[in-house]
Amino acid sequence: MNQELFYIALTELLLSIIVGIFLLYFTFRIIERVFIKKHKIQYDNIAVSIFCSSILFSVAYLISGIKSPILNSLKILQNQVDYSGNIIIDGFKYTGLFLLIMIVTIVIVNLISIYLFTFMTRSVNEFKEIKNNNIAVSIIVGVIIISISIMIKDSLYFLMETLVPYPEVLNIY
Repeated sequence: MNQELFYIALTELLLSIIVGIFLLYFTFRIIERVFIKKHKIQYDNIAVSIFCSSILFSVAYLISGIKSPILNSLKILQNQVDYSGNIIIDGFKYTGLFLLIMIVTIVIVNLISIYLFTFMTRSVNEFKEIKNNNIAVSIIVGVIIISISIMIKDSLYFLMETLVPYPEVLNIY
């Protein structure tokens, strides 16, 4: 058994669990405070469940690839000959940076998705309809949120990969 590969896999697994649970919990608490309590909605409302589920799915989908840039950063730093830093501190630094980018992007994506739908349907009060258990409205809003998440995922990961400290390579043209 390759112990180094085992520890990398274990680190990736733990990172996925910790980041995933933290962000999904944090997202649900925000949904609960901003949407459910503000509009005094009951938890047995199916439309609200669909709406919340689409936001949680969007968050999970977008964070599903965050561990790759984090682990790439740590591997590259660790393998540099002249590296004299602390890998744990640098690990937290890169994890924090990538999480910050991810959280800001998730908030922007979900807000734009909801705003896009409310802009397209000015005659409909979406939050009132969802509160009244209008499943059709919540499905459409949910699909818009998930669709925009799918469209931006690759660009978001490309942005994060640009922050990985890859070694300088000689360009010969």
